[in-house]
Amino acid sequence: MKNIVSLKSLAKELNLSVSTVSKSLNNSEEISAQTKERVKNLAKLRGYSPNPIAVRLQKQQTMQIGVILPNIENPFFASVLKGIDELVSASKYNIITFLSNESLEREKECLDYFSQGNVDGILICIAEETNKKKTFDHIIQIKQKGIPLVLFDRIPMQPLGFDTVHVNDYDSITSAYKYLENQNCQNIAFVSSIPTLIVGRLREEGYLSQTNNPTVIAFEDLTELRLTLENSIKENKIDSFIAADINATLLCSSVIQKQGLTLGDEVSLIGYVNAAQNDLSYPKISYIDQHPKEIGKQSAKMLLLRLESKLEDIPTSDTVLNTTITIGETSR
Repeated sequence: MKNIVSLKSLAKELNLSVSTVSKSLNNSEEISAQTKERVKNLAKLRGYSPNPIAVRLQKQQTMQIGVILPNIENPFFASVLKGIDELVSASKYNIITFLSNESLEREKECLDYFSQGNVDGILICIAEETNKKKTFDHIIQIKQKGIPLVLFDRIPMQPLGFDTVHVNDYDSITSAYKYLENQNCQNIAFVSSIPTLIVGRLREEGYLSQTNNPTVIAFEDLTELRLTLENSIKENKIDSFIAADINATLLCSSVIQKQGLTLGDEVSLIGYVNAAQNDLSYPKISYIDQHPKEIGKQSAKMLLLRLESKLEDIPTSDTVLNTTITIGETSR
């Protein structure tokens, strides 16, 4: 069995106290330069490295940041996580990632674990079930425990007293609508598979603010959404669609083409897709780019600033990022 080099073994070999060895390695002014050099030289020779758990306990910090994602299968959240990781990996912190799988109970379990002294701060996108039930007490309790927390993407309508990072969902849809209007689209429909989510409601409100003759096709059940979409295309003279999420977007593209209509010529479509996958598909879908990686970076940046700040009672901030429309082959 390999012998573990410890402060105690170094102290014994140098005939010094454990306290003197520890202070030498930490460059204490109480220790002479000669003693420091002796201790550091032997520590290097023996391959000594501090016990990270002991260091964290001493500093009363875990040097860990907890991340809770609702769904890793969605490419959007994978990109957000990449942005978080890029920023945090350049700091002294590490990340621990948990999945709520859109479950309120699972989300509570994740927060409970993190709040037991296992992380210094938390980044969270709330679960779909949390959103539907409007149950936020378990999140508010984190503030009472003094743990910094940043909410991103799905931001509750009622302020919870935390820093937030999200995109301008309402304005992103109004911009898409105006673009299609400028392309002489006359009958613009809105399609959504997330009608009960906060972002889904905001996007629908953005659409409704632009039209006096709305056509809203919104169902969580994708089979029902498909059937209603097929019937609407047959019965109505819809010449363009704005899709509120990736599932609705892909479904629109599929149904429109199965109806024998040409995307970008007879019917226009703007929605939400994974940019990398879209580049490999045909036709390339026009989409609203939420810049998920930037959401991750800004969320992590906000949390790191709060963790490193020496000030107390810092006002919470609400960061709203602008989306952009990338025009592909499915719109005029």
